[in-house]
Amino acid sequence: MPSAIKINKQGQALGRKGGETRRRLLDATLALIGEEGSHKLSASRIARSAGVASQSFYLYFRDIDEILLTLSEEASADFKDVVQVVESAPADIAPHRLSRMLIEAFSEYWGRHRAILNVRNYLADCGNAEFLKLRFLTTIPLIDSLAKRILAAQAPGSLTRSDARGRAVIIYQAMERSAARETAVQYSDGEFPLDLRGAAIDVLTLLLLPAPDLSPGKPAATH
Repeated sequence: MPSAIKINKQGQALGRKGGETRRRLLDATLALIGEEGSHKLSASRIARSAGVASQSFYLYFRDIDEILLTLSEEASADFKDVVQVVESAPADIAPHRLSRMLIEAFSEYWGRHRAILNVRNYLADCGNAEFLKLRFLTTIPLIDSLAKRILAAQAPGSLTRSDARGRAVIIYQAMERSAARETAVQYSDGEFPLDLRGAAIDVLTLLLLPAPDLSPGKPAATH
């Protein structure tokens, strides 16, 4: 997670002006990837957009990956509030209510950070070790918290911890995919727009409910 930067790449103390320049470079990068993605980024384009000299970029960042990683770390720091939705919820909270609270918090988080999260995930999927590690460290607390809730909802011995964690991973991946594409035209336009957020709430609710007993001779419950 991000920590306070006190020196630049030349080992000089980072004063107020230096801190402001570094922030302008970060904000300019975020604006550029929000408009056109990360494939056209360069140090000179970022510096020009930030209104600083091109060489200033390298006073604060080693390369493009480092500035993208810094922005990803800032977004990751904000994710703790999403994790707290699950961790601080009462044990007896209604599954549908917890699901709605989590999906709404998760979607709002993605709405705030969509540009950099898409870049983070792309670079992680390409095998970049730093982005892979950051994504893992950011997401695993929520996956573990969901796994505990899923496990607690089932009868003792009916589900292993490994199975519960596997289900948590699958629902997390679905949540992330739907949040990332929530505003895509194929899901929001047309005669029958898809309610991805509502669907995610429904699916998560099912995972947080006790599974029906489908043992031989015992019919499934009907509703």
